[in-house]
Amino acid sequence: MSDKQVFQDEYFTVLVDERRGIVRTIRSSAPFTSLEELEGIFTRLGESLDALGRSRYGLLADLRAGPGRNDPEFEAIMEQRHRPRWIGGFRRVGVLVRSTVGVMQIQRHARSDGVERMISKDEDELLKYLTQGG
Repeated sequence: MSDKQVFQDEYFTVLVDERRGIVRTIRSSAPFTSLEELEGIFTRLGESLDALGRSRYGLLADLRAGPGRNDPEFEAIMEQRHRPRWIGGFRRVGVLVRSTVGVMQIQRHARSDGVERMISKDEDELLKYLTQGG
């Protein structure tokens, strides 16, 4: 694997594959303990992604290990502040999920935040999408 780790904390690992032009954010299974802590978590993640130069890369957001959470307060703060900080500015975005329920939840996010992305349980399909021109 030609991925280079550029960031890691309790919640996210960021890997870069320069050859394919893909940044991979991998969500850990650690639950967020409070809404207040999200600010720091997504600031650190966002800064690490900014440092790479987002527009040069496709983003693969691997959410398979992440605990599901869809309470309204969490959803609202993610949509308004943190998801754009995470996925904004990349050439293309692919989201890797574990289940059909995950696909449906991310489709709902895409409708509400307007960021185009491919959502799949198939990593190869997403990698193909992220490395296509366009």
